[in-house]
This record gives sequence, C-alpha cells and structure tokens, in this order.
Amino acid sequence: MAYVSQENKAELAPAIKKVLNKYGMKGSISIRHHSTLVVTLQSGAIQFEHSHGDGYTQVNVYHIESHYEGHAKAFLLELLAAMKGPSYFNNDDAMTDYFHRSHYTDINIGKWNKPYFLQDLHKPKKAKVAKKMSKGIKVPAKATFTPAVEDIARMTNNQRDKFVDDMVRSYPNLADELLTKIGFGLMDAEA
Repeated sequence: MAYVSQENKAELAPAIKKVLNKYGMKGSISIRHHSTLVVTLQSGAIQFEHSHGDGYTQVNVYHIESHYEGHAKAFLLELLAAMKGPSYFNNDDAMTDYFHRSHYTDINIGKWNKPYFLQDLHKPKKAKVAKKMSKGIKVPAKATFTPAVEDIARMTNNQRDKFVDDMVRSYPNLADELLTKIGFGLMDAEA
C-alpha cells in the first residue's frame, strides 16, 4: 500500500527544490491522501504545450516521454526522479490486481483556480530613468500615481512588512489578487 508521510516529504524536498532551482521554477510540495506526493508548479520560464485551458495541466507522469519535448521534458523527468527519491519502489501488478509501491507522484502545472505564470527571463530589461522626490524616493520619469501608492512608497521597510502581514492575515484573497496583478503589470511595463 502506498504511503508518504511528512517525514518522507521533508527527506525528498531538498532534491525537489534543487531541480526547481536548476530550471528557474517556483513550486510547492504537498501530500494528498497520505499516498501521493504532489508538486504544483506555480511559475517559471518553461513553456508547457499541454494544458486543460487557463494555464492548468495535470501532468501524466507515465507519459512524459511521449507528451513533452525539449526543456520541458528534461525538467519533468528530472523532477519526477527527485520526487521518487532513492527509496522508491513499485511492485504493482495490474494483471493480478496487486498494487504495492512506496508512494504515488503527481505533477500539476498551475492550479484549476490559479494558472501557471510563465516568466520571460531572457527578455532584456529596459533601463529606467528615475527622478528624485522628497525623502529620497525614486520613481520612473513621467510616472503618475495615486496618493495611496505614494503613501506605500514612503513607508519604511518595517511599515511595509507590517502592511503586507496585515493584508495577508486579514484579506488573503485580496493579497493574492494584488500579487497576480502586480506580476502582470511588471511584465507589461517591461514589454
């Protein structure tokens, strides 16, 4: 019977994170039903061709070789090997209806309610000309902003940290939505 514990996850996490870092990917590691180790890819520079739509894919770990190519295929195969780890075993025999393995593995690209965010890491960044305002705040030339943005810009690092902590604790959905919009806004500004 397949079983994966929090201790197993902690043992496998360093190798999984090493693969994610090697390919410039961001992801989370979780356990589902005490039997499946799940890695959910949140963002990265790899373009995945297969999708259920809206930036979400459940990777069929048994068909990575035939469904993916190039960089995506190499990454997914290396990630799957790290998720299995050195103690992985699979003694399944479907012909006799016997299933016995160390644990199952699932890879998700994005979530059904939060799409995978493709980062363009190879795009050259434009130089930004800045002008100084009071209190040494630098803003891009010809920038326009609301008073609320200026208030946040004038906060100290400690004040900003408290502001973010309060928002995440009190309004987690708003914090998530703002983070997504800021990411897309930065991408548009660099275009």
